Amino acid sequence: MHLKRIELEGFKSYRQRTILDNFNPNFNAITGLNGSGKSNILDAICFVLGITNLNHVRAASLQDLVSDYGKTGIERAAVSVVFDNSNRARSPCGYENYDEIVISRVIVSGQQKCFLNGSICPISKIIDLFRSIHMNVNNPHFLIMQGRITKVLNMKPLELLSMMEEATGTKMYESKRQVAEHLIHCKEKKFKENERLLVDAVMPKIKKLNKQKDEYNQLKLAKSKLGMYERLVAAYQYHQAKENISKFNTLKESSLKSIDSEQNIMACKQEKYTEIEVELKALKKKQGQCTALTKLQEELSKCNKDECSAQSVYESKVNALKKLEEYMQSLSDHIAKTEKNKADKNEMYAQRKQAVEEEEDQFQRLKDSAKQYQIMCDVLQNGMTVDTEGKAFTMASCLTAAQGKLTNIEVEKNSLEMKIAEAKKKLKKNKEMQDAAIPEQKQLISDLDRLEKEVQNLESSIAALQFDQHQLTEMNKSYQQLSDECHSLEVKLRQLESQFPSLEIRFSEQTPEFDRNKIKGRVAELIRIKNPRMAVALDVTAGGKLYSVVIDSSETVRMLNDAKCLKQRTTFLPLDAVESKVLNRDVIRRAKSLVGDENCNLAVDLVECVDPEFQKAIDHVFGTTLVCTNSEMAKTVCFDKGVRARTVTLDGDVFSPLGTLTGGSKPSGGYLLEMRVKNQSIHDEFRGKKNQLEKTLKTLHELRAVAQKHSALEGELQMQLMKKNNAAQRLQSCQAAQLEKECESLKNEIDEASCRLNSVNEDYDATKRQCNEISAAWQNSKVNKEAELSKAKKSLKEATKKVSHMEEIVSKHQEELSRLENDIEVLTNDIENAKQEKLRKELEKEELQTAVKDSKFILDGRVNSTKVIEEQLRVIREKLKNENKDAEDMQNEVQQLQQECRDSELRLKQMQQDLNEQQKAAEKYENDLINLCNSNPWIEKEKQLFGVAGTEFDFEANNPGDAAKRLVDAHETIKRLQGHVDKRNVEKCDVYQKEVTDLIRKRKVVYKDRQHLEDVMNLMQEKKREAVAVALEQVNEDFGQIFSMLLPGANAKLVRVSEEDILAGLEVKVAFGDAWKESLTELSGGQRSLIALSLIFAMLLFKPAPIYILDEVDAALDVMHTQNIGKMISEKFKTSQFIVVSLKDGMFSNANVLFRTELRNGQSKVQRIAKQLPTLETVSRSDVTYEQRRKKAQSRVQVLRDDCNRLTDNCENLRIVD
Repeated sequence: MHLKRIELEGFKSYRQRTILDNFNPNFNAITGLNGSGKSNILDAICFVLGITNLNHVRAASLQDLVSDYGKTGIERAAVSVVFDNSNRARSPCGYENYDEIVISRVIVSGQQKCFLNGSICPISKIIDLFRSIHMNVNNPHFLIMQGRITKVLNMKPLELLSMMEEATGTKMYESKRQVAEHLIHCKEKKFKENERLLVDAVMPKIKKLNKQKDEYNQLKLAKSKLGMYERLVAAYQYHQAKENISKFNTLKESSLKSIDSEQNIMACKQEKYTEIEVELKALKKKQGQCTALTKLQEELSKCNKDECSAQSVYESKVNALKKLEEYMQSLSDHIAKTEKNKADKNEMYAQRKQAVEEEEDQFQRLKDSAKQYQIMCDVLQNGMTVDTEGKAFTMASCLTAAQGKLTNIEVEKNSLEMKIAEAKKKLKKNKEMQDAAIPEQKQLISDLDRLEKEVQNLESSIAALQFDQHQLTEMNKSYQQLSDECHSLEVKLRQLESQFPSLEIRFSEQTPEFDRNKIKGRVAELIRIKNPRMAVALDVTAGGKLYSVVIDSSETVRMLNDAKCLKQRTTFLPLDAVESKVLNRDVIRRAKSLVGDENCNLAVDLVECVDPEFQKAIDHVFGTTLVCTNSEMAKTVCFDKGVRARTVTLDGDVFSPLGTLTGGSKPSGGYLLEMRVKNQSIHDEFRGKKNQLEKTLKTLHELRAVAQKHSALEGELQMQLMKKNNAAQRLQSCQAAQLEKECESLKNEIDEASCRLNSVNEDYDATKRQCNEISAAWQNSKVNKEAELSKAKKSLKEATKKVSHMEEIVSKHQEELSRLENDIEVLTNDIENAKQEKLRKELEKEELQTAVKDSKFILDGRVNSTKVIEEQLRVIREKLKNENKDAEDMQNEVQQLQQECRDSELRLKQMQQDLNEQQKAAEKYENDLINLCNSNPWIEKEKQLFGVAGTEFDFEANNPGDAAKRLVDAHETIKRLQGHVDKRNVEKCDVYQKEVTDLIRKRKVVYKDRQHLEDVMNLMQEKKREAVAVALEQVNEDFGQIFSMLLPGANAKLVRVSEEDILAGLEVKVAFGDAWKESLTELSGGQRSLIALSLIFAMLLFKPAPIYILDEVDAALDVMHTQNIGKMISEKFKTSQFIVVSLKDGMFSNANVLFRTELRNGQSKVQRIAKQLPTLETVSRSDVTYEQRRKKAQSRVQVLRDDCNRLTDNCENLRIVD
């Protein structure tokens, strides 16, 4: 069992609802700045565990636990903790079947409530739950605070011994021993006083009561004889009355047989009379159908007119649809042709546009060239020259500029040479310092590489999941939409089917939990009717079986019946036991040959299962009944020798091969299947939506599982990225990296300066040559000036001519391009209009198609109605021929049967009068019997023994006359002794005698038990010494190992104060190296804290709890010792969960999960940081040996504790009488 989740709302600094989720089962750490709410989380855990002393959670009253009570409007504080209970071996007693245990504690208006798994409960129940797993929050050994360490340091030898006794579980036996000794001392005086009262007061009173007891026995004997004589006399009187009644009963039976015989004869005649009368009425009803014939003829004429009207409507709709389809085809051809023209225009436009762009570029180049020639002519005419870029200048200004540039280059050259020399000197010094710092840099690079690999692995894992948040969001929306649609359809179905409440399967309140999907539903819900006209016939065919419930197996039926789960009486059809009953196909073919294939069908062929799984049940209900069009056909099929099967008409009349006919009336609420046919489309839609919803839910569960895993990996990736960034920053800020950057910078500076120096040297040489060339050119410029001006004017004329020609070409081609753009736009608008027209026509086509289907459906219905009426007319005309003669014969037979019934009735009256006279004579004797039974209730149980030889009611052996005389003598004896004996004293005598005997026996037992109790207490004391010794040996081993782990090179142990008796007390000894210290006073504060922590952890290892809470136990320790504690917890406590509050990185760096708290606007916030620590691949042999020895010691102490428990139980059975 370990803590999994905490929810806080309004508790201390957690004003808003805060959730700490996904606690690690092993090592969790909580850190944050002072006052940010770290310890408030631990207070919340203790609060939920049932703490009663609020001082331990830093509060004076319950109101102090509510966040800013009375200031911010918050008057409620709630804390909920979820525990993972999947490890059954460490579950609390009575909660082994719960995977999770949720405990909540709420404060409202100064009152508190506790909830356990959602149910309100007293706080004592929660305290007992945690006590069963060694977590008593009001005397906690699993909660280690800073004050606990100080307390351990100041413990005296007996207090250390008490701590050891608490670890072994023998502490409670010491308190029980003291209580027992006090009880023995207090009860000794009471024993002596009881013995004196027994001799002086009780024994004389018992002798007096024994004398009265003898007189009472005489009276009792007389009363017993009196009862015997009374019983014998009453039995004889009862026997005589019984014989007389038997005689009259014989006469009565004879009379009743005669009456029954006459009544049977009369009933047969009445039954025959009723049958003939029913047949006569049916015949008269059929004769009255001549008016129905006229009505059917009128209906036939109306149906023919309706059929012609429907035919014309249908043909007009079909013609309109055909014309619309032809128009839509022409639109499609027009759109295709126009799109082809548009594509050709677009291709031509692209070609022309590219050509125009090239011509515009050529035109711009020609304009630029003409402009340059114009500038050159203007410059040369003004006595200047131009450079290669076309800029005008004078030779004098050019020579002055070149000489100034040469001077600047010389200055820059000298500066660069000095900069290179200085940089090389600094580079040599930095390289020497870098070589000294390389080892540190290599270690940082190795750490960074390791973290980069971990980040890459996590990124690969995240990528492998292929998680898409958008897909999850869309799936949630889809699920919600489907759920709403299913709910809407379900509500609609419930409203429609509320007329048939019997379809609902109602469960009782005591129904146990089971898979409700095993109940498939009622038969009516599992079928679809292929033809709506057959609904009434199929409803009558199934009858009450429509409400039968289809279920998966007989075992489920047995479970429901045994548990009385259903409120109404229900018939089940288990799929594993129900038989598939279907008529032979030869029988079906014979039936169809009699009336035609279209007029006879097997009922099961007219329905369709919603799932093939239920076909056996549907065959069982519908497989043996045939459905015919009318009564005449049904009668022909039913009574045919080759068929002989139950037959149903479309109107609901049922023909049985046994000769019965039922039907003729419609249920008041209508037919169930007729209603379901009307709503069949809604049922189908609901089923489809429900199946789609189940598939969506399955996909959603899969996506949520991937999302949860993705979130966990993202959290871990963020943690590793943070570590990687920190490692990269450390690598960048280390001395070697800084020096390497400086060296690289110096090299780049030297390379740049060298490159610049080479460039400067080249510029120097070029500038020097330029000065010489300008000076020479200045002398020759006057000679070449006229030739250059003439050449420039000629070039300007040619360029101006080319510009004019190109401008005409560009203007012409731009006009053509504009016309193409207009044509394309017109074609685009035409296509868009045609598409919109086509879309409108498609909508019109859908409406026409729907209208065609509707008109076709109406036409088919009217044709079918016409056929049905024609068939009914044919049947009626055939039946009206031979019915008048049968009616006259039946009427004569009815009159004869009426006269015979009247004669039988007169004979019955005479027989009944004779029977009444016999009955009065028998009643007199029966009254005598009743009076005897009322005054003597025992007669009913023993009357079978009356007059039987060998019993007390043997009237030959025991003369009833003599018994009457002895009865009088017994009455006289009772009258004489009745007033002299007090029955209460006799009863007291027996009670007192029994109490005295029991008291003497108890006195002996008490003395024996007292001696046994003293022996048991001595034995328990020895067991306690042995348990403490075994625990001391194991705790010392863990104590020394943990202390040496926290403080390498040191050792510690607990030693006895007295060698003779371990119960005299224990004290702590410490060694550094091989030298054991005599006192702890010379140790530092940190060392003393380490000793106390080592002893506490050793005790915890011996008596482990599922959860441990540590609150800043490392406050007095340095970083190295703090890190050792975190490492020790990770290695030693692998089966327990630790929740540690610490401010030091050395502690929580070993944690698997880190919660970081911070205070924002006066409210505490918590951030969860998942950490992936490297697991230990191997366990050292010494660790295995330590664990084996610890388990062996724990087992030995458990055996001793069990012995003490058995001894304690035996002692509790010993009695010390007051």
